[in-house]
Amino acid sequence: MTRILYLLDLTILLIMCFSCNKCSRTDRFNCDKCIMLTDRATCTKYYLDTSRIYIFAVDSTGKILWKTDPWKDNKLEEYRVNRPTIIYFALDSNKFTGFKKVIWITYNSSQFGFLDLLTGKFTFQGQD
Repeated sequence: MTRILYLLDLTILLIMCFSCNKCSRTDRFNCDKCIMLTDRATCTKYYLDTSRIYIFAVDSTGKILWKTDPWKDNKLEEYRVNRPTIIYFALDSNKFTGFKKVIWITYNSSQFGFLDLLTGKFTFQGQD
């Protein structure tokens, strides 16, 4: 039953995102219900769900590559808030990632890090 609800939620989110006129853009955008990033090199889309907790990757054929809740999956400790939500979500590369393109995220608790584009693995970088 939980899996069915998860798939239903995911289907609804994808329909909302793809029905938004701005979803065909190849850069970061805000839709009424979703946030999406597109890696132009691979045409992979990365979605931040409406609760600002889950991030998932979808390839150019619509196949879900991975889904993660970086805070929970990596067992980060509570810090400033009981359940942090993502307030920053962007593709970037810099010296901290070896100039490899990643998804940088920051939580409203000030915890931050980045996700590997291929695996969704989160690397915690710190907190203020």
